[in-house]
Amino acid sequence: MPLLVVAIVLAKALSLYISEDKIGLLLKAERRNLLVSSLLGLVTPGPLAPYLPLLKVLQSSGLPLSVVAAFITSQTLVGPLRAFLEVDLFGLAFFAFRVATSFTIAIGIGVCFQLLNKRLKQKTTCVRA
Repeated sequence: MPLLVVAIVLAKALSLYISEDKIGLLLKAERRNLLVSSLLGLVTPGPLAPYLPLLKVLQSSGLPLSVVAAFITSQTLVGPLRAFLEVDLFGLAFFAFRVATSFTIAIGIGVCFQLLNKRLKQKTTCVRA
């Protein structure tokens, strides 16, 4: 619950005090943001629900859906709080391999979203022409 409250307050503050143009400039580099969002997803604690309002504000300000999808995938697959239990039960090598695999999957999901988005834009452009 505390994470949800912090995320909602942060999302509201971003939407009120930082212009969409400034946020948009920071979020333009989609490939770099794909890697960063996947890494952030790996290290963010707790459930996904508290992060969704913040992701929505960022997406409304120009964050591509591919970056949102990469974060959600990475955060859902790993979650740092499980690390201690997994390392204890299955060993460090297992956990490291699982994190690396999850990170790769998250980036793959982001790339798939990029490709689908380009494809949908092309079809929409063709239909309008």
